[in-house]
This record gives sequence, C-alpha cells and structure tokens, in this order.
Amino acid sequence: SVPATPASKSCASSTAGQSLASGLPAAALAATPPVAKTVSLSDEALKEPPVCAMSSLGSSSDASAETPAGTGNDKERLVRRRSGRPFLASSRRLTVETRQKLIGDFIEQAAQNETAHSGEFVPKQHPAAAVQTPGMVLSVWGTECTDDDRFTPYFAQKGINFDGEISRMQHRIGLMSHRGYKPESPNQDDFFVLARPESLLLGVLDGHGPQGHEVAHFAQERLPKLIMERLRRDGEAWASAVNSSMEELVSEARETLADKADNSGSTVTVAMLDQAPCPDSASATLSSSSSRLRLRCAHLGDSIAVHARRTAKGQPWEVTQLTDIHRPDRPDEMERIEEAGGKVMQPSQPSHPSRLLTPDWNLAMSRSFGDFHAVPYGLSSQPEFAPSLELDSGYEHLVLICSDGVWDVIPPAQAVAFVGKFRPEEAQLAAERLVAKAQLRWQEAEDVVDDITAILVWPSMQGEES
Repeated sequence: SVPATPASKSCASSTAGQSLASGLPAAALAATPPVAKTVSLSDEALKEPPVCAMSSLGSSSDASAETPAGTGNDKERLVRRRSGRPFLASSRRLTVETRQKLIGDFIEQAAQNETAHSGEFVPKQHPAAAVQTPGMVLSVWGTECTDDDRFTPYFAQKGINFDGEISRMQHRIGLMSHRGYKPESPNQDDFFVLARPESLLLGVLDGHGPQGHEVAHFAQERLPKLIMERLRRDGEAWASAVNSSMEELVSEARETLADKADNSGSTVTVAMLDQAPCPDSASATLSSSSSRLRLRCAHLGDSIAVHARRTAKGQPWEVTQLTDIHRPDRPDEMERIEEAGGKVMQPSQPSHPSRLLTPDWNLAMSRSFGDFHAVPYGLSSQPEFAPSLELDSGYEHLVLICSDGVWDVIPPAQAVAFVGKFRPEEAQLAAERLVAKAQLRWQEAEDVVDDITAILVWPSMQGEES
C-alpha cells in the first residue's frame, strides 16, 4: 500500500469494498465467519465505461486485444488528472499472446534470458518447504526487499525466488508484482505460492509504513511454515492453525523486528486449495476417494480475495468477495476500537478511507500484522475467516487475490470479467495484463501509483483434462 504516514495512507478503500455490496457486520472478533458477498453478472453487464477520458476494456469479447476508446486521431490526447494538471497520453494497444503461458513459463523464460525481465529470479527454497517431504513442495515467493530497492525502476517486477519444477504445478497459476511510483519506498508488496500434489497454499501481503517491506517479508517467510506445521497435525483445523500461527508470528516479531514493526505493518491474506473429504454414505466416515476441491481463506486488512465460477465459457460469472476489508468504520470494527479507547476518523470524501487514530500515527485499516503502536487503540492482529467453499465440478472456477493496488482502481467484478476473457492456460498473461491495467488507471487518476500484486489461480478439477 501507499506508505502509512500521518494522514497519508491510501489503502483499503470504499471503491473495492462497495463494488459488490456494503460490508457485512460481524461480531468484533467472533469465530463465526462473515457471510461472503455474491453477485451474478453477465459479460454484457461487466463492460465498463471509459476512465478519465481513456477506455480500458474494449467492447469486443475477444481477449486478444485491449484498445483505448476514442474517435479520429487519438495518437496523442490530453488527459486531465484529478489534481487538474494535464498530461499527454499516447494511444496504445496491448496485444495478448495466444500461446500457453503460466507462471512456470514466465520463470523459465526469465531464467533463459535474464535481460527479458527487470526482476531478479533466484533458485531458492521457501522456509516452509523444510517441514514437508523433501522435493514435494514447489515454491514461488518474493525476494527480500532492502532500502537499495528504492533505486530500482518504477513499475519493475519484484524479484522472485523459486524452487522445484514449477511446470508440475497442478493448478494453472499467474502471478505479477510491480513496484509503484513512490520515490520514498521500494515495492512493499510480497507474495508466496506453495504447491504440493494435494494442496496449494498462497498469499498476498501489502506492507505500509517506513519499514513495511521488511514487515511484509518477515511474515511471508514465516507464516506459511507455521501454518503448514499445524496442518500436518490436523488438516481440518484451518482456523485454529492460522490463529495460533499468527499469535506466534506476532510474538516473534515483537522480539525480532523491534521498532521496525512499531510504526510499520502489513496486510495478510492467505488461501488454501485442497481436497475436502466427504462423508461416505454407507459408513459415515470420511472418504478421500469422494473428496471435492475446497477453498479456505483468512485475512487481515484490505488485500481482497475473490472466487468466481461459471457453468461454461461465455456464461456469466458468479463473483464472491471472500474477504470483508478491515476498515475502521466497519460497525463491528469501530465498536472494538472505541471500547479500547481509540477513535475513528470518518473520511472527508467518499473515495477516501476512514482512519484509526493514534496520538502520533493513523491507519486506514483496523486489523494488520505489525503496527504495534496502534494496538492499545484497538488495532487487532486476529485473522478473520471466510466460509469454506467446496468447488462444484460442474462449474469453471477461478481465484484472484490482489493487493489494493488493484482493488482501489478495479472493482472485483470487473477484474474477474477481465481475467476471465483469457484461457486458463494463459493465467500468467492474464495476471500481467491485469496489473498493467491497474497501473494505467493509477497513472490516469493520481500523482502516485501504488505497488500492485495479483495472483490468479484456475483450479484443476477432478477428471479435468490438463
């Protein structure tokens, strides 16, 4: 997110939160998960209007091109920012390749031609792999970010660590993380994808504050390992595994990160795809042979996770926002904050987020990892859980997890409509184009561009041909 400085954090927004439905109240820290919000929209309804005098998504149903709207000679057009300052924008066309491209292809191509991508690609095992059977975990995760990364080019791809033969991943995955336009900080987003034959654990983290990139990477390296250790003992104890893992992570951060996590923090959104055993009708026992793919999700902050499904290509998507963003003015969150003696500042404009106020700092979210200065004023690090979803094999499914660099400028339904125009085998291309689309919208509307990260997963269903 844009760094959290006094009255400057531009994160969790009503733009994303209100795109499908208003936030649903829940008990402040109750174990009962919030009800996910679902809409069903046709492709026609998802066609979007031009943004700031430039169209982002063409009316054609063909996903092979993205063309700006306009008539006559558009090669150079005057576009006015929200601040009122004009700039010249060139007409552009983004041509999408038609060959298969997944995250494994992306990494393989970069390894063969290091000059093709600005990011660094490092063969390195994720720490979470150590608690699994050797060689069974395929990992893709963000490299550690340092202050020197402030001098990397704007919009550069974040460095990627990888381990194993990524092309063996069962599910079709695309991943992209770009640095924004924030001269004072490097890319503070982070991510991980850990694939086993029977499960997929993935997450997006969005750091904020002066050392937000360090806080996000600290959690990215450690939290998956803690969760995996607990799930190995009881694969059905998802909520308790995530809760206790976060508690241990917070304790370790207080000792290890010291002041770095006092005025800096990170969102955390994690999701897991695995097989859910179903009761056998004859024996009433759990049978793995009759299992169905399920999706479980937990989050802190405003990095939204979305699930979408449709009966077939060309049919309308049914879009479910799995995470209800933790904004300070959400009724249950505000209640907890005020009970702790904290205060919530309402937004001065509808497009601005509310803020959790502290004597020296304020936050545009009510739950996060880190930000220890705000804990006495009602900030929570307890994750919230979406209802578990079993993925019906009669549908085509996708899962999209992004930092607010996407959601602040592209609502979930539009994001699904956009990536859904690509084939599942083009998941990497879809993620790249979505990030580029979000970047363009930021450039059209603001003087800064947030860091932008997107992970797209097309689950491979049982019996589905690869």
